[in-house]
Amino acid sequence: KRFPEKLESMLSDPNISDVISWMPHGRAWKVLKQNEFISVVMPKYFDHCNYNSFNRLVNAWGFQRIAKGVDFGAYFHEKFL
Repeated sequence: KRFPEKLESMLSDPNISDVISWMPHGRAWKVLKQNEFISVVMPKYFDHCNYNSFNRLVNAWGFQRIAKGVDFGAYFHEKFL
């Protein structure tokens, strides 16, 4: 699967919604528990468990990080809703 498909699978999985989830408005998503994301989620979806590599993928696919406000630390992409 390509990265956006993996991300959609992660965000659709109710078993890990406390680790990675859509923001309440549904236009951005956020990793809520980085340590659990690395140890539990990444091995299931990726061949690596390197959070920096995950961030590079996020950036390479054009997601933008929200730098202030109530969605601080969340990511969005105009075509990923």
